[in-house]
Amino acid sequence: MSTPKKILIIKSSSMGDIIHALPVAHDIRKALPDVRIDWVAEESFRDIPTLAPAVEKVQVTAFRRWRKSLLSAGTRAEIAAFKEGLRAERYDCVLDIQGLMRSGLVARWTGVPSTGYTFGTIREPLAALAYSRRLDLPESLGAVKRYRMAAAETLGYTIDPEHPVFGLEARGKAPVEADGPTVSFAVNTSRDEKLWPETHWTELGLALRARGFTPVIYWGGKAEEERAKRIAATIPGALVSPRARLSDVAAGLQKASLMIGVDTGLAHLAAALGCPSVGIFVATPTETLGLIGDGPTENLGGKGQIPSAAAVLAACERVLEKKNNR
Repeated sequence: MSTPKKILIIKSSSMGDIIHALPVAHDIRKALPDVRIDWVAEESFRDIPTLAPAVEKVQVTAFRRWRKSLLSAGTRAEIAAFKEGLRAERYDCVLDIQGLMRSGLVARWTGVPSTGYTFGTIREPLAALAYSRRLDLPESLGAVKRYRMAAAETLGYTIDPEHPVFGLEARGKAPVEADGPTVSFAVNTSRDEKLWPETHWTELGLALRARGFTPVIYWGGKAEEERAKRIAATIPGALVSPRARLSDVAAGLQKASLMIGVDTGLAHLAAALGCPSVGIFVATPTETLGLIGDGPTENLGGKGQIPSAAAVLAACERVLEKKNNR
């Protein structure tokens, strides 16, 4: 294909998945420095693609909200305006690396031929009907490698698939200021079975306080805030971040000396931003879902495993040592 001038990447959710896709923007900009890259993201994650300097515009969808009132005049008008805006851009290349029915719809709404996955490798097979070109890239490749390979194959450049570069920049203002080095705690996640015991967080937090770090605990909803406050109350000097925009939280994560988190978007974001990070996994495999980023990372545990606080502390010391030796 001839070199495109405007590219649209469709990867709208979830938070961690969008983060894992952002090396695509770095790869494209490196291989094709003169192209414009736009990104499709759900409204609650619209700040995430903007962390990649190569992304120029975010096309915002609201499927999670739209599906609650599909027949209302307001929803229909909003969808129509979104479709009109997509078509007006006249993209030269559309790549759907999400692989769901809703992302396939967006690909069709652009009004130009698009690329996605084959029927046998896509999450929702009917979505493959939306594409004029299909890529045979199985999920077993791992998210980051798969997304990068999809873009490289579509646009005709080569990559080193084992060494992704995120190259993210957090431009917001950190929501918490502390004297001395901080360590970010991502203690909450979407499913209870992925949580690490609160007593383990206390043990780890006390050990890190003794080493001069101030834990900063981040949260989302009300239940998460309560959990964050419970844990902070057991660690003298620990801070609970106020509610903040994702762009500001990103700035706090990038500024921190260290991040420890369960399998949640904030932990993946910190790693992608280059912060030395330790991932704690108790219900998901580390092989394909572990933390990966521009700084040193370690992933502990796995499905049905609960790492000890001592093991996590040792991993923290290793990633900090790697950071200092770079």
